[in-house]
Amino acid sequence: MFLILSTAYSAEYNGKNIDGIEFDCTAYSYDTGNWYFVTVEFDGDEATIYFSNGGYITLTLDKKIIDDPRAIDAYDYDKRVYWELEVDGLE
Repeated sequence: MFLILSTAYSAEYNGKNIDGIEFDCTAYSYDTGNWYFVTVEFDGDEATIYFSNGGYITLTLDKKIIDDPRAIDAYDYDKRVYWELEVDGLE
C-alpha cells in the first residue's frame, strides 16, 4: 500500500490566502528597466502578470508569504529575468 501526501501551498499576505484573486499591479523588469501597469494573479509560489495587450508572463515568487506588497521579488525562469511587483489592494 502506498500513501501519497500532498500539501497545497498558497500565496499569503497577513495570514490570508490570496490565490486566484486578480490585483492591480505595477511590475518592474530588471531586463528592460521599465515599469509596466498590469494585473497579477497569485497561485502558490507563482504570480501571473497580465499585460493590457493580452500577453502574460508567469513568474516564480521568491517567497510565498508576502511581507511587503510594495516589494515582491519574482523570477521569470524562461527568460532569466528578475521582476519586482508592487501590488495594490492588499493593504
